[in-house]
Amino acid sequence: MKLEELIKVVKKNNLIETISDLHWTYYPIEDETLPLEDLIDDAIRWSYENDELHDFYLEHLDFLIESNSTSPLIECEMTYQTSLGPFTEYFDLYCFESKNYKYYKVEGNGSNSERWDTNGFYEIVNKNSKKIDVISQFKDECDYVFSNFDEFDSDELSSDGHTIEFHT
Repeated sequence: MKLEELIKVVKKNNLIETISDLHWTYYPIEDETLPLEDLIDDAIRWSYENDELHDFYLEHLDFLIESNSTSPLIECEMTYQTSLGPFTEYFDLYCFESKNYKYYKVEGNGSNSERWDTNGFYEIVNKNSKKIDVISQFKDECDYVFSNFDEFDSDELSSDGHTIEFHT
């Protein structure tokens, strides 16, 4: 989510309703008499530029995802055939950002999605880093969960009617 999009979403959805709500941004308020709308602009911009959005995002991740304010970078769908019928679980990778960092979040849902702990951020990457390809890492971890943590061979599972698919 880019800066201008973030400001628009924050204002449209009243994510910051009072001056005290600005504490999630760590913005140093110099004049509390300014209109809240101006303070929101200043606080989000300052926090974005100073890479201080970590706590703000953590506080509002659920809303940002559930309200479709951001779209997943990639989605993973796993379907397993069982004697009780098929069951499916989904894992989606989202990205939020500040000036120098990208904050990745995995969201899981489905009948057995608790197999992957999706609390907090999945990965925080410096934009200038050549550290990792987060999408490839996400796919590898989805394969790992799909294989029940390497208990089963993914090819074997696929031949038994189980599927793993990625969508962008």
